[in-house]
Amino acid sequence: MFSAARCASQVLVVLMFWCTSAIAVSPISILPSTHVLSLMVKEVTGDKHEPLLSTNVSPHDFSLKPSHVRRLQKAELVVWFGPAIEPYLAKVMRQIPDDKQLIINQDLSASNYGGHPWTSPEYLLQGMQQLRQYTGRAWNSQEWVQQMTQLKAELAASTRDMSQKNQGYLVYHDGISAFETYFGLAHLASFTNADDQPPGAQQLAIIAQLDKDNKVACILMDHEAQPKLVNAVIKSSVERIKIDILATKSHSLMTYLTSLQKALLGCGHS
Repeated sequence: MFSAARCASQVLVVLMFWCTSAIAVSPISILPSTHVLSLMVKEVTGDKHEPLLSTNVSPHDFSLKPSHVRRLQKAELVVWFGPAIEPYLAKVMRQIPDDKQLIINQDLSASNYGGHPWTSPEYLLQGMQQLRQYTGRAWNSQEWVQQMTQLKAELAASTRDMSQKNQGYLVYHDGISAFETYFGLAHLASFTNADDQPPGAQQLAIIAQLDKDNKVACILMDHEAQPKLVNAVIKSSVERIKIDILATKSHSLMTYLTSLQKALLGCGHS
């Protein structure tokens, strides 16, 4: 009897150890709201988590389906930008416990980073540090800071080159202001300040005059750009460079930010 009891005790210990180990290695069920946030989660955890929204969908205006709500309710942690950036999530997220959601940089005003805060390396870094603390992952930010410093130096050199030519760049809509602020950049003008606003006549006249004076090296064309309108305002010799604000073609945050950097480095250099 004693031998049987001891054997049962040993089995119980083994089972407890196995369960504890399984819990330790099992990744938490994280649901990022967007593709960019899924890249951020992957940077910290090393695990791939499918986002709530499709890769090419903007978080500003979206209608949830019942299947989306079920995913939100099932997740152990929902990572999102907060109601200012993602109003479509505000109502359902009020039903999700606070300990099961992480709003990136909740204490910072969204206006500090514009409508697309994820284009700022600083904003992303703060979000990754938040996620590291929540998950307990040993993520080191030193390499990230070094990479951003290198990108900043290369962009500064490109900006000086354009300045020497007395030129600058246009953006179709003011969607990378957070990126520009971080790297010390500034566009000459934009066709529109927001992706849901049509260009105004006065703004088009300003752009046409800049082009006439040969001040424009290139225009950055995002997913909202209207090529026919651009072609009607600026001459064909001005370089059109596509940028991917939603990171639809990026597999990591570094490749995403590098793609934006390369667009600006290529401005007037092709």
